[in-house]
Amino acid sequence: MTPTEKSASRVRTWQEEADMLLSLLDCFVPEREAVFASSEFFTGKRFYDLCLENEARTPEELEKKLGPEYKITVLAKNKEQGRSFARKLRELGHKIVLTPVVFNVSALNDGRNWSGSEYMGFWDLIIAKKCHTVYLNEFWQFSDSCVFHYIAGLRTGKKLLDHAGNFVVLDSARKIVKSAIRRLEDYGIDVSNLHEALTVLKTFSSLG
Repeated sequence: MTPTEKSASRVRTWQEEADMLLSLLDCFVPEREAVFASSEFFTGKRFYDLCLENEARTPEELEKKLGPEYKITVLAKNKEQGRSFARKLRELGHKIVLTPVVFNVSALNDGRNWSGSEYMGFWDLIIAKKCHTVYLNEFWQFSDSCVFHYIAGLRTGKKLLDHAGNFVVLDSARKIVKSAIRRLEDYGIDVSNLHEALTVLKTFSSLG
């Protein structure tokens, strides 16, 4: 059996894969010396604007209407926006900037891709162990992942800053996420994940 065949036949658990990736990062990213660049990807302002333009209300509806253009119009543009945000942070002098938008989990294990919660769980670990600051790109309040990145940073005591370098305090975060939810629901869009995130935000003390 060749090394490739052995690799293809082995199925690791999520925790094993997460530990393996963290150990790789240990080779060149010291503990809590990175900043995290959070930017929209699967959901966010671009996604919701396109939903409204195409009379869609879910990712499935939008993908069906856009066809092959969906990955280009939504995911590819969001990925480039995330890369650009990370570059700007590096230009500000941050030596190590980590951004999740370029991370491809499907390449890790052909036998079982990560679920959405596993993907988010991995970045929670990265924020906790490798980062001292979480930067949130513009319009972060419309992105499920960005709001949960904010929560991960809040939970582990990181600095939480917006794209302009302003602190995003808890009370302000609650208000702008709640406002985003109301705006999207006015258009009939299901934002259950943002509701879940807002519920979590309400469990934190404003003094904590």
